[in-house]
Amino acid sequence: MGEMSLSSIQKKEKITDQVLAQIKDAFMRGELKPGDRLPGASELAAKMGVGISSVREALKMLESLGAVEARQGEGTFVCNTLREGAANALAIQFMLLPQTAEYLAQFREIYETAYTHLAMANATPEDLAAVEAAVEALEEKVTVKSPEALVEAQDELDFHRSVLFCTHNPYIIKIGEVSLELFFEIVHARLAPLPIAEAAEDHRNIFSALKEKDCEKLRKVFKKSFPAWYARFMG
Repeated sequence: MGEMSLSSIQKKEKITDQVLAQIKDAFMRGELKPGDRLPGASELAAKMGVGISSVREALKMLESLGAVEARQGEGTFVCNTLREGAANALAIQFMLLPQTAEYLAQFREIYETAYTHLAMANATPEDLAAVEAAVEALEEKVTVKSPEALVEAQDELDFHRSVLFCTHNPYIIKIGEVSLELFFEIVHARLAPLPIAEAAEDHRNIFSALKEKDCEKLRKVFKKSFPAWYARFMG
């Protein structure tokens, strides 16, 4: 790890927030990378001209977000991956945005169309098998439940996550997981979800388009499904 470019903090805003901002900027500049050891709290405090308690508080916040981990006797290190169970700052920010029907419907149409086309281009045979397994699991539920039964949020999430993973793009996957969970939780909390048979048919058609790399078939699926989502949200 190279030298972190830190400056003396001007005490106009909350000091802990400014400490966090400087550490974030070090990530953005590439001065901190996954696996790097951070300078000690006392060294960071001295360079920024703040109390060590403010630095420790900032490091604790980063640890709760899964960005760094403290190792006994070794120091604090930048995590290589997001720790399971860590607080997801992006999810929290999404939940604080205005959750209007129009915003959510527009976002889902634009985002899902884009990542599904990328999934079509990047999907491996193993990816497609996982997508089909999610489709078959829902189709099996159709056979044991009434076709008029309503699809569950988890079934929707399982399918759409499997499509997301086909993109093999960690940025798209991370944003997609957060947005899909928010979208379907809101839908199932505020609106009557789709009949399970209808959801299974849509999922099967999307899978077929992915497998056949048929953009026109995918366009037709979306042309049918998105207006229905808009109508249910805006109604």
